[in-house]
Amino acid sequence: MANFESGVKGYVKGVTTLVVPFPIDWNGHADISCKQCGYYQPTARKCGLTHNVVAFPDKFVGDFCPLEIMEDDKP
Repeated sequence: MANFESGVKGYVKGVTTLVVPFPIDWNGHADISCKQCGYYQPTARKCGLTHNVVAFPDKFVGDFCPLEIMEDDKP
């Protein structure tokens, strides 16, 4: 078992891949905004991934959003 009484020497990092589906209306318009993300915390107005406050969560994604938007390859 680890003993941290003398401090921490370093860290072992864990990495994951997340998939967040953003909705598309029947006219083909996608709503890519923090309010549509399952990791957004509306009561705190913060991103659950970065813990940053989001300025306009109803319209945009946060400045430090780690998600990369993937283009769908379906016709």
